[in-house]
Amino acid sequence: MNFRFLEVRDSDMLEKVFAFRYKILLEIYPEYLKISGFSDAKEYDKYDRYSVHFAALNEEGDVCATVRLIHHSPIGYPTENSMIFDNSMFERDKLGEMSRIFVDAKYRNIQTTKKIIQEVKKFMYVKMTKLGILYTYGSLEASFLRLLRIYKMNYHTISEEQRHEYFGLRYPSVLYTKQLGEDNPEIIEQI
Repeated sequence: MNFRFLEVRDSDMLEKVFAFRYKILLEIYPEYLKISGFSDAKEYDKYDRYSVHFAALNEEGDVCATVRLIHHSPIGYPTENSMIFDNSMFERDKLGEMSRIFVDAKYRNIQTTKKIIQEVKKFMYVKMTKLGILYTYGSLEASFLRLLRIYKMNYHTISEEQRHEYFGLRYPSVLYTKQLGEDNPEIIEQI
């Protein structure tokens, strides 16, 4: 299976990303979509305007994975706006949040997910470095936290597990850009 990975730069592709996110959230969190009232079968929120979006496209050119990097957000970040923890340890201008990490169900197997996550790590590391982001929040379920650690995305929990308003039990977490590079030296070699 061959994928094409790209930073989303045009509005047509961004609309496809929003439609893909809606599709995935309909599978895993349909109650969130009901509450949010999206009428156009696209999921987006107030953080998207402060985000860089990435997508993986399958051989047919369809979106099959997404992630966004929220950065330099004047309205804060989803994790800090929905969870309780001490955020005073982070410099605001060096902070970001990685979210909406979604992979289409038909590609959720060890081998294919690993391939997708490898490229996501590379894209994210390069972008975080260019933007001067030293640490990246994440609001992560325990099982997803373990999976990301297997793929050498070593998020650290920064508070106890909490119930998110829409998405169940999660840990407020942080990923250090420097550690991401150290844990994945092949990323640095490829850039």
